[in-house]
Amino acid sequence: MTKPDSDDLFSIFRLSTSDLVDQTLVLLKQEENPHYKCRDYLRNGSSSSSSRSRVSAEARAKVARWLADIVDYFSLQRQTVAMAMSYVDIFLSLRNVRAASEARRSVTKFQLLALVCLSIATKSLEVAHLDVETLVTASQGCYCADDIREMEIVVLNALQWRLCAPTSLPIAHRAIALLTKVVPRLANGANKHNSITSCLVEFTRLQIELAVTDYTSSVLRKSSTVAIASILNSMDLLDFDNRERRAFSRAMTDMTGLDVHSIEVVEARQELNEVFDRQSEDVMSRASVGSNSSSSSRSCHTTSSAASTAASTCASSFASVSYNSCASQRGVDEPMHTDSTSTQRKSSRRSGGSKSARKETHQDDAGNSEIPRASELFQGFGQSRF
Repeated sequence: MTKPDSDDLFSIFRLSTSDLVDQTLVLLKQEENPHYKCRDYLRNGSSSSSSRSRVSAEARAKVARWLADIVDYFSLQRQTVAMAMSYVDIFLSLRNVRAASEARRSVTKFQLLALVCLSIATKSLEVAHLDVETLVTASQGCYCADDIREMEIVVLNALQWRLCAPTSLPIAHRAIALLTKVVPRLANGANKHNSITSCLVEFTRLQIELAVTDYTSSVLRKSSTVAIASILNSMDLLDFDNRERRAFSRAMTDMTGLDVHSIEVVEARQELNEVFDRQSEDVMSRASVGSNSSSSSRSCHTTSSAASTAASTCASSFASVSYNSCASQRGVDEPMHTDSTSTQRKSSRRSGGSKSARKETHQDDAGNSEIPRASELFQGFGQSRF
């Protein structure tokens, strides 16, 4: 059970323009706080072989997907994973912290760190947090309760209990809300049945969730940069015209000081496209599975225009990756399969996002699904088994 969403879109869209600007500026100010800064901890370490990082970007992506599996299993927010990985990245960016150095060199320590950060994030964002026994089970006994408790104290002290690191999704939500103020056809953005707004939100959210698994997007880019890049990619997919793009650009620059045409945003857009390209085969295969296994569909409301129809269908295929194989247990309808037209469009535009974490459900002897576990998570990373 999650908390009532503190970042509820309906409430955000009903805010005045001045309130939206104020909230966005607060998030941007948090982003500049040196306590929340990350460094390139995988490449800027010591040059000596004994202290060179053994954790790679691929290993980080595996851990992020594992955390996503865990929150999906317990029907928690994916935003909790984003927050947890921000704690991981900030902690690993710290210098002269022994535990951080050890976690950069050892995938075992790295996984323990991620598990503890997930626990901390659930306490910040969720009604019910993951207890220690659950975390021990998720690690398949790799860590005992004392390991987890001790590491949690180390992390909290190292972070100086500063747990409000800004992530991309809250910034994106407010930027989209501002967009609805300046684009006439989105003027009823607070209406939950506005199809274009719904698709824009969904595409943006899925790209941001995918970016959490990507080292470059998460560590080397600002949260605001990823947020704006995701929105611009989504606007491309939904065929926003040049006048609407200019209105968004002016609004963000004049009201928040963000330059949507900066080189950082341009590079981030390309990086997000490349991340999606690497995941596109898995996205489509899971969309097909969702179509074959579900008796109902989940999609954005469509309008009469062909562009909106194609975009809505495309959103359904993206959304299939948002609902794992436990969806039926959670009472969530699976999305419908994309048709060939939207498939071609998505392949050519490469502007959408997806959930990259794959749900590899484990089962007990009775065939019941179990908590996603860490067994053999890092085969090929220097250790045969945890």
